[in-house]
Amino acid sequence: MSSKSETTTEPDHTPWDELTAARQRVALTIAYVHGPTTFNRPDLRDDVKDSSAIEDVVDKDRVLTSLKYTRLLNALEEHGYLIKEFQGGTNPVILDVEYDSDRDTRNAAPWGDDSALHTLVDQVCDREGITRDLLDEVDNEYDFNEVKDKVNSEVGRFVLRPYADPSKYRFTKETYSLVRAKAEKKADSDE
Repeated sequence: MSSKSETTTEPDHTPWDELTAARQRVALTIAYVHGPTTFNRPDLRDDVKDSSAIEDVVDKDRVLTSLKYTRLLNALEEHGYLIKEFQGGTNPVILDVEYDSDRDTRNAAPWGDDSALHTLVDQVCDREGITRDLLDEVDNEYDFNEVKDKVNSEVGRFVLRPYADPSKYRFTKETYSLVRAKAEKKADSDE
């Protein structure tokens, strides 16, 4: 018998070359924009939009399109590149983004609270001088998305918006170093 413990040299992540081009693009973007820090999923897209140097590493338009879909971040988690520190989407609400405490009675409606949703609709209609009959044009006046979309369409801007706590991700220690080196190499090669 050997007293030597067995160690595995297998990485805990999928080899880089086995990731799809879209997954590589998103990983490079995260490494370049956020580094090893934890980030909120929806903020990543905004941070990429605001980045003037991201084009040194990836095609900005292509990565912005990719970031519309949560599945790429989840795939990077499954492949061992990211850790999901917090699962978002819990306790969603519809916010009245033009809420004024001197004028309105509610600033949000928890998902599923039909009475609260209809209070939001009433206050938006009162503010905008439109009739609540707009709900006669929706298939289901208890469908939060349908009601929100109809009100926003009628008003002509986004006054009702969904909100839920965002998912939070970060790189694993091992994969951050790997991806950051690839991002830096790509940025240096384009100079």
